[in-house]
Amino acid sequence: MNGVKVMRAAGPGLLAAALLALLPAPAQAADGDFSWSTSGVGAMDGLLSSPQSGRCYSLVGSNAPFYAANNTNRTVRSYQSSGCAGAVQSTIGPGEFGHVFKYVKFD
Repeated sequence: MNGVKVMRAAGPGLLAAALLALLPAPAQAADGDFSWSTSGVGAMDGLLSSPQSGRCYSLVGSNAPFYAANNTNRTVRSYQSSGCAGAVQSTIGPGEFGHVFKYVKFD
């Protein structure tokens, strides 16, 4: 009989824990800076400091793809379409350099 009462008392708590596990985690900021250049290696036309993961950023400049340095602790993915829609065009890991298109999102 006591076991049944314990299970009933634990039921609502287990349900609440299960529901919380389904909620999306809040966005975390990447540690570090992401910079890009529209004119090539050595120049810096823009900088994002500690960008939010999951947010789509529009890079300033008209000569995409841009040369970029990802000095954050997150992977960045670039897209040609606004809102970071469509297929991923390039990926740059933490501490790497490469080309990105006008719209980027950090994991």
